[in-house]
Amino acid sequence: MKSHFLKLLTFLSLLAPSFAHEGPWTASRPDGHGPISVMGDHMHSMGEWMVSYRYMTMDMETLLKGANSVSVDSQLGTTSVGDFEMVPTAMKMDMHMFGLMHAITDKWTIMGMVNYLDNKMDMTMAHFMGTTRHDHGMEAESSGLGDLKFVGLYDLAKWNNGRRIHLNLGLSIPTGSIDEKSGADILGYGMQLGSGTWDFNPAITLLGQTDKYSWGAQIGGTFRIGENDQDYALGDKFCASLWGARIITDSLSASAKFDFSSQDEVDGNDSRLDTRYGMMPSPGFSPSSQGRDLSTFGLGLNYYFQEGELKGHRFAAEWETPIDQKVNGVQLELDSTWTLGWQYAW
Repeated sequence: MKSHFLKLLTFLSLLAPSFAHEGPWTASRPDGHGPISVMGDHMHSMGEWMVSYRYMTMDMETLLKGANSVSVDSQLGTTSVGDFEMVPTAMKMDMHMFGLMHAITDKWTIMGMVNYLDNKMDMTMAHFMGTTRHDHGMEAESSGLGDLKFVGLYDLAKWNNGRRIHLNLGLSIPTGSIDEKSGADILGYGMQLGSGTWDFNPAITLLGQTDKYSWGAQIGGTFRIGENDQDYALGDKFCASLWGARIITDSLSASAKFDFSSQDEVDGNDSRLDTRYGMMPSPGFSPSSQGRDLSTFGLGLNYYFQEGELKGHRFAAEWETPIDQKVNGVQLELDSTWTLGWQYAW
């Protein structure tokens, strides 16, 4: 899947001159930014500022083992020697993202982002009396600030035919907690608020516009720098996005997007979770049940005020759904994601 996506991006770059128009690329149109879920998709002219807020909500339910759906019953087992004694049945993650951008020169735009997460997970736990299994539900929650991110966007080239390309150089600072608990018990890897490591986030972004259409492609990744203070690192991650948009009116545009991401399993292990796994085996406590390959398709709307008291304000919404996913180990299946956002530049 990753190789197919890279071939598609290469094909797009070769066709780029066909999707061009006279004049430089501009953000002052409704499709002047990428879909609201794409980060670091555009740059600003020297002296410009932009503030932004995004709300993302993600739902997960149904268990996957690799690429196949499996039942809770099959993973809990029918005797006391089943695979797990506790499995997740549903999860919802809400994220509030706040961003600030400033162009210090025409070549460099700097960006800072911080997020607040609210995670809720439902689980089923098996209790055996002899060989008879009795199930009961549990719920776990975690909330708080996530990791702080700083990104420098550097203009590599821009042409007078609606195309440009820039480099994204990001650094994630481990401000998010990796010590979240439910009562006295440490929560699983996926319920923690940060990575606990300093992470390098490079990417390259290619943009183009015609009179009525725009398109973009971004390839990037997350690379963990060492291990955190609990002797593990989340898996490295590769991401690629490809999108297109069409202007509907002077203020409104619609977009479609394909995403692919691939994240490795956890490197190392948290000894606290090893202890929990020994007492109550659960995929959330296992390093090998983290990370996945995920392909999604998204549709979005973008409204940009061109005049009046709200001139310069941009409101956007995007819905995404998986078209293919394969998890490491046993995990919940991603159902859908909504992202709503506001941006204001001056």
